[in-house]
Amino acid sequence: MDDYKCSNDDMLERILQDPDSMPRVMQLEYLKRITDNFSDERLLGEGGFGKVYEYKPQPHLSPPSHPEHTHPMRDLFPSPNAHGHDPLFKILNKWRNRSAEALSSVDCQHIRSCLEIGKCCIKSTRNERPTTREIITKLSLESIDCSLDSEEGLLRKKTKRICDTPPENQEEEIIITQPCDIAQAPSVHIDVHVVLLHSQVLFLKQVRQHIIEDTEGLIGICGPVGVGKTLLLKAINNSFETGNSLIPSSLKRGHPPFDFIIYVTALEDCSVQSIQSEIITRLQMQDHGDSITTQATRISKYLQDKSFLVLLDGLHCNLNLAAVGLPPLGNQGQLKRKVVITTRSRSLCDQMLVNRAINVPGLKMNEALQLFQECIGNNGLYSEPCIGTLAKDLVEQLRALPSDLIRIGSAMRGKQEPGQWQNIVAVAKELMHIKDQEASSLTEGIVITKLKQCLQNLRGRRNDVNHEIEFGKREGKVATNQINNWLASVDANISVGMVICESEQNELNWDLSVIAAGMLRRLQECLSGQPSVVTVEALPPSVQEIPCSSTEQQPSRDKIFGEAMEYIKHSSVGVIGIWGLGGVGKTHLLTKINNAFLGDSLFDYVVFITASKEGSVEKIQDEIGKKLKLKWDEDDDVKSRANNIFKSLKTRKFLILLDDVWNRIDLEAVGIPYPLGRSKVFLTTRSKTVCGQMDVTKEINIARLPDDEAWQLFQDKVGQGTLSSSPRIEALAKELVEEMKGLPLALITVGRAMYGKSNLKQWESAIHYMKQSCCDGDDQDLHMENDVFRRLKFSYDSLRNETLRQCFLTCSLWPEDQGILTGDLIRCWIGLGLVDEFDIHGSYRKAHSLIGELTAACLLDICHTGFHNGGYINRRGHFTHQEMPNEVGVKMHDVIRDMAIWISCGCSNNKDKSVVRAGVGANLSIHAIPWSRAECISLMFNEIKELHPFTGSTNLKRLYLQQNSLDERIFGAIQSFTELTYLDLSDNRIKEIPEELFALVNLEHLDLSCNEELTTVPKRLRELTKLKFLYLAGTSIERIPKEVISCLTELQVIELITSPLYTKNNYTYKIIQELCTLTNLKAVDIAIEGDDGYESLRKVAAGIPIRDLVIARLRLEETNKLYLAVDTLTGDIAGRTLNELHVIECAMEQIIVGDKLGKPFHTLIVLVLLALNELTNIIMWEGTSSSQALFPRLTHLKVCFCPKLQHLSWASYLPCLEFLSVDFCGAMKQICMGTGQESSKTFPCLKYLILYNNEELASLCGSDVTFPCLEELEIVGCRKLKRLPFTMQSLPHKLTRLNIYPWDNLEWEDEGVKSFLERLCVVYLGFR
Repeated sequence: MDDYKCSNDDMLERILQDPDSMPRVMQLEYLKRITDNFSDERLLGEGGFGKVYEYKPQPHLSPPSHPEHTHPMRDLFPSPNAHGHDPLFKILNKWRNRSAEALSSVDCQHIRSCLEIGKCCIKSTRNERPTTREIITKLSLESIDCSLDSEEGLLRKKTKRICDTPPENQEEEIIITQPCDIAQAPSVHIDVHVVLLHSQVLFLKQVRQHIIEDTEGLIGICGPVGVGKTLLLKAINNSFETGNSLIPSSLKRGHPPFDFIIYVTALEDCSVQSIQSEIITRLQMQDHGDSITTQATRISKYLQDKSFLVLLDGLHCNLNLAAVGLPPLGNQGQLKRKVVITTRSRSLCDQMLVNRAINVPGLKMNEALQLFQECIGNNGLYSEPCIGTLAKDLVEQLRALPSDLIRIGSAMRGKQEPGQWQNIVAVAKELMHIKDQEASSLTEGIVITKLKQCLQNLRGRRNDVNHEIEFGKREGKVATNQINNWLASVDANISVGMVICESEQNELNWDLSVIAAGMLRRLQECLSGQPSVVTVEALPPSVQEIPCSSTEQQPSRDKIFGEAMEYIKHSSVGVIGIWGLGGVGKTHLLTKINNAFLGDSLFDYVVFITASKEGSVEKIQDEIGKKLKLKWDEDDDVKSRANNIFKSLKTRKFLILLDDVWNRIDLEAVGIPYPLGRSKVFLTTRSKTVCGQMDVTKEINIARLPDDEAWQLFQDKVGQGTLSSSPRIEALAKELVEEMKGLPLALITVGRAMYGKSNLKQWESAIHYMKQSCCDGDDQDLHMENDVFRRLKFSYDSLRNETLRQCFLTCSLWPEDQGILTGDLIRCWIGLGLVDEFDIHGSYRKAHSLIGELTAACLLDICHTGFHNGGYINRRGHFTHQEMPNEVGVKMHDVIRDMAIWISCGCSNNKDKSVVRAGVGANLSIHAIPWSRAECISLMFNEIKELHPFTGSTNLKRLYLQQNSLDERIFGAIQSFTELTYLDLSDNRIKEIPEELFALVNLEHLDLSCNEELTTVPKRLRELTKLKFLYLAGTSIERIPKEVISCLTELQVIELITSPLYTKNNYTYKIIQELCTLTNLKAVDIAIEGDDGYESLRKVAAGIPIRDLVIARLRLEETNKLYLAVDTLTGDIAGRTLNELHVIECAMEQIIVGDKLGKPFHTLIVLVLLALNELTNIIMWEGTSSSQALFPRLTHLKVCFCPKLQHLSWASYLPCLEFLSVDFCGAMKQICMGTGQESSKTFPCLKYLILYNNEELASLCGSDVTFPCLEELEIVGCRKLKRLPFTMQSLPHKLTRLNIYPWDNLEWEDEGVKSFLERLCVVYLGFR
């Protein structure tokens, strides 16, 4: 450490005492040490670049002696001793002691003039410092230039003489700036007056390494204005000076990497001639005024046998380097020919065909904060109570650009008023935004003049418009929304423009040539963009405000609810209608009415039905039939069903709640008894006209929320934490609420979208979006597009990328109000290429993440699908692969779905692009479908039996026909759809695949699953070579021809688990062999049978990514054991890909879980053991640590028809097990034995425990086993079960559903446990 200090002291004292020395860049820590941390005692004064401090020489060094000479300089200047520590006189002292050759009196006069000007330039008061024009006048530059030209030889000689040997000891981060002889050294020193920060030094080293080591010749350095490109290029120039510490040891003196280093500053025109002139000057060649071509030849000839580095700074247009005369760049044998350019534009690097483009990074935030603090001169700046936070905000706005930080930091020195800082921060936000967008070649003076003129014109235009608005008010007119928005924009831009113009004398010294040009463009756009219509006739209020007399959260809604209940309970009115805008809360109100009759005996039946847009008599009949559990044949017509409903209701008092009615529905044709008498029909609709069509005798208009209620609802959704994050956000939030016009659905959706957003720009952007995208409309005319969709589209547009938006739009293809199975939705996304990760599990993880984002944005809702986990597991062969738990799916709100369809059709600009007629049933009109114009058609869930052939041309890409009653004739109807890439025909009645299918040569996704009568696959299927996804699960296919699968080389996913699983097939071995040849496979679902199939699986399928596997009818006569381990199935890949494993009808006596390697099933979710008649025990491989390690993600375990199995103790510690079902295991007396371990770790995640018909079951488990997460418990037909394993200390407090039969067989040790369980809903559902 002492050596380090001594080295720096030596070097600094030589610099200060040697008159021939030039300034150097020193390390900051060293400068702090020698100035006592910049103490006031060492402060001498303040100059143009900052404060000046005294340095006292150390005693161990003495200044070098310089013999006294009589010289004219000594007569010109007085002795410095009388002037104390004035820095100017330190410079004079140096000149007095110089030992250079005799200078003429003219030289001395010039030097004296320069020193006098310099003394004025370092005065602390700005107004006392001379301007550039004054300096030019003072120096009389014309004569000086002449004298310099006349003494060119002398100056060159003097430069050569004063070249000195560099110091021996240098620190790594000090850049040497000693001048060198042009004739000997490769570069000319360029002064750098600032200390490079750490990140800049690292960048400098990186670029320098590329210059030396890269074989290519052209390097581009790009970055925004002020990031420090010029500073870094100068440092690069200086870094090649001999003796610089940044130069590797192999390139020290005697071995320079370049013969010449030429630094050129590009002029505005960037002309070849100007660059040639700079290079000729640097090479000391004579400029004969030759043509560009001749000059290029001279330069090229001179440099052809030289190594050179050209540093070209500030290039802003394409430059032909060959035309300049530079020889071919790159390493040519021992020669190195390199060019480095700096530019603001990355595209210019592309135009110049640079070999390596490097972006200059902005300063790190900590460096920016430190630099700004040093420029301010206040080490405690950021802890200042009034301005500390504002200073940090200003640094953040300046984007950590060094030039702006230094300039503005110096200007703000000594300013303590918060108002001054707030103004600067506000201006910086706007001007930095402009500066990022604009770069103008106009000179500052011209653009400022034009800006002032444009400001004047815009003020005049604004005054004229305001006068016209004021005149229009007297005639009952109002300003249009467009003109209001225009005026707001004009006011904002005029304010900023005035700030820019005033900055001509502003000490901030902004880069006005760039900023003013950007502002000029904005003002010109305002002038040209004035709307032609200024005022329009004012409309009467579209919504009447409802008085609020209650203190409830939404008193207007409570008032409407009370009015509705009064009509229902005490009025003779039969049909009541509520009408209002979509999303205003009609469904919520109807649900509240429905729930109000829970436990009320006023009506015998309260039936809630969602009619939806495609509502019909048949649909209402079906819904009523389901609610009342009425039975009729599928062939019954409307009239016979109506009679059935009539008979059921005629003696009953009922309330029919019809939600979302769009057209007239004949209620008498449905079967509703008329006259209604004491019964009621209550409907909601978006149209007042529908109320008349439905014979409504009393209508209620549900209006938008009043302002105060809208604000309260928005607060609830956006959160107080968000609103309190900044005082300004609450004001912006109120402005945003005003734009949503009190629409609850918009308030909820946008409120949740803005949750947690504390950036003011995000709020301002949201307000701008609402103002630009919305216009008022008449409620009765149902301007859904303007009033709802465009407002709700904000959440859609806020989704983070186009993939997420397309995933959202796809959800609208399913029927209205229907839950969507997660597996079906993800399969669709994967088939469309919206989700495409490296492996199938990655794709599913990504899809689940996207679903989470859509639900978080309130564009999807989580719902129950009605699909039961047990049903899927028990009948796996009847289904395609599903995600667990499949009871939970997603659903779209009907207004959100309408909006999605509207967006898919180009926001009404291309209504035929996407056609969705899903779930409309008898109302479907096939002939009305625009087959020739549509790109996507969804007709799923319609019970369609036939489609007529279409023979014209079409652009149809996607066709969804699942869940209909179509047979093989469908292929003839669609064979002309040759552009089709996605075809879903699952769940139909197709028995064979005809030849017409193979005309669809562009198919990538083909789903024929769940066509249970489909038994064969034709050989021509091999012709669909673009297929990526082939789904044949749930069919009865018994044979797949040879070389069909192997020809589908693009195949990624194939499902081959057929129904029923017990059907013999003879193609397993061949299929496995062909699957092994496919290189793009990501997932295979397959069933194998018998010992031969099992052996082929083990030996051949090692590389197949099997996702779902069914192993059936193994005999295993030699061992009577099945080894359930990764390596015994399909090799190591099974541990990474297997998702479901079903073992069915096998004859083993034992299942050995794991092996000596102990590799885990990382992805196994479902394990099913079905009809294993000889199985007595499931044990862990000796040495295996636990089931936790082998099955880290197993969530569903099903054991059924295993009559000899004793227990499942190994399952009690599965870390993720949620579903456990044990059925018809006659020998099982206890589910799991006592563990003897910590009870809190048993069944840590189990939610569903289902036990059916286990005749010998006497106990669930020992008392040390707990169920901390149990939600549902079903025990049916286990008659020997007397006690449950619960105590008051281990009660399952999350239990919500309990079904035990027979309940009376249970015995209780603690009545408190019995009392706890009896409070739950105890029902008997019978066998599943």
